[in-house]
Amino acid sequence: MSPSSIHIAHWGEAGPTVVLVHGSARGSKIGGDHHFSAQRALADRGWRLLVPDRPGHGRSPAPAYRETPEGDAGWVVDLLGDGGHLVGHSFGGAVALAAAAQRPGVVRSLTLIEPALQKLCTDDPRVRRFVMRIVAAQLFSLGGTARVRRFAKLVGIPSEIRGGNGPDELKAMGKGLARIEVPSAATIRTQLAAIRQAGIPFQIVEGGWNPAFAAVAERAAELGGGRHHVIPSTHHFPNIVSDEFNQLLDGFMRDAETARAA
Repeated sequence: MSPSSIHIAHWGEAGPTVVLVHGSARGSKIGGDHHFSAQRALADRGWRLLVPDRPGHGRSPAPAYRETPEGDAGWVVDLLGDGGHLVGHSFGGAVALAAAAQRPGVVRSLTLIEPALQKLCTDDPRVRRFVMRIVAAQLFSLGGTARVRRFAKLVGIPSEIRGGNGPDELKAMGKGLARIEVPSAATIRTQLAAIRQAGIPFQIVEGGWNPAFAAVAERAAELGGGRHHVIPSTHHFPNIVSDEFNQLLDGFMRDAETARAA
C-alpha cells in the first residue's frame, strides 16, 4: 500500500524523522494520533513525528491484503525515507520489527512498546496462560462485539483508545480481530537476529502490569541485543501514563543520533 493513501498526522516542523506505528484491529475509527497522544510533546524537543493511521484504521482506507506485520512493513519503511527512528506499539510493534528487519539501513533506532510477539515465548507459562485466554476470547465469544470487549479487557486497552463506540464499528473490529495474523516464533527470531546483526539501537518498554508482556520483553530484548525498560502502568499503554516514556525515548534517540554522527 502506498503511503499517499494513508492518513498521517504530522507533528513538528524540523528535526530527525520519527515514525510511530499504532496497534489495534481493523475497523477501529481511532487513529494513531490517539494511541500516541502524549508523544506529540516530542515535537517541542526537536523531532519531526509522522503518526499514520494503519490501513483499515482511523481515517485510512482498508486494503485488500490481510492484516499482517509484513503487509504493513513496506509502507512504514517508505515513511522512514533516507533514515529515521521507528516506534511501534502492540501489533504496531510487530509491524515496526518487520520493517526494521526488512530495511535495517534506514532505521536509526527501534523502540517497541508491549509488542504482539507472544509466539516467541509460548514455552514460558506466563505467556502460555495469556495466549490461551486470548484464543478463548477469539473462538468462544458470541459475536464480534463480545470478542472486542473481551480482548480489550484481557490486553488492558483503555476505553478511550479501544474504539467501537457504535455497533457497526464494534462489528467491524470483531471481524478484524478474527482475521489478524501475528508473526511466528521463527519469523520473530529471524527479525531480531537481523536487527542485532545490523547494530540497530533497540529497546522494549512494558508497563509491569502483565507478566506475559514482561516475559516477551525480556526474551526479545535479549535476542535483539536491546534494552528492557519498565514504565509502571495499569494498562497496555505505558507511553501515555506520564512523561517518563517521552524522556526515555528522547534520550535514546539522541544517543543513537550521536553514535551515528561519530
